[in-house]
Amino acid sequence: MALAWLSRQPWYNKFKQTAVKQPVIVYIEGNIGVGKSTLLKKLEEKGYLVVQEPVSQWTNYHGINFLELYTQDMQKWAFTFQSMVLSTLWQTQLEAIQQENPVIIAERSLHSVVKMFAKTQKDAGFMNEEQYILLDNTAKTMVSQYKRKEYFIYLRGSASTAYKRIHQRARDEESTLSKGYIQQLHLILDNWMENEPGLHAVVDATGSPETVQQQVIEALGQLPS
Repeated sequence: MALAWLSRQPWYNKFKQTAVKQPVIVYIEGNIGVGKSTLLKKLEEKGYLVVQEPVSQWTNYHGINFLELYTQDMQKWAFTFQSMVLSTLWQTQLEAIQQENPVIIAERSLHSVVKMFAKTQKDAGFMNEEQYILLDNTAKTMVSQYKRKEYFIYLRGSASTAYKRIHQRARDEESTLSKGYIQQLHLILDNWMENEPGLHAVVDATGSPETVQQQVIEALGQLPS
């Protein structure tokens, strides 16, 4: 059913031809609570190969809830948590890449661990320059093993809407996240995306889930050949 739906879309043949010529990985970037997970579940239902963030590993990593430790005391756990996120996200994405599917859609990139989250924590004084450089170099080494062209689709919403959605979904580990933290992530993410050479599309995440989904699908159909 999903593949049949895809084949009827006017952009599908171009998308398929582009994917076959040049294997790609498309990252869905956005703030916490912007709707990335909801979007990716819908794309997966339509037949796309999707890689979601391994949140279950972050909340139970050898029996330790690192996400909870991090959100309760960022100053203490910032470097440890981002190191663990980098490792688990890389392993999850690498497993998908080894399936040799020509197009992979991933929830966030390894770059976001450094350029969004670690940058925010470094600016706040929760991580020193040496730790940041180590994460940055590690991420670059990991990504080099993907051997795929990278594209970014930015789901852009307001920090206030993201904060509201975070509290609506009421995850225990996110209960201590402040509005100021979400606002800072938004500003740093905006700046990164404005200067990201691989940025393919910016999608207004304040629209309905159906509208966001359609805009992302159209953007996927317009990947450069």
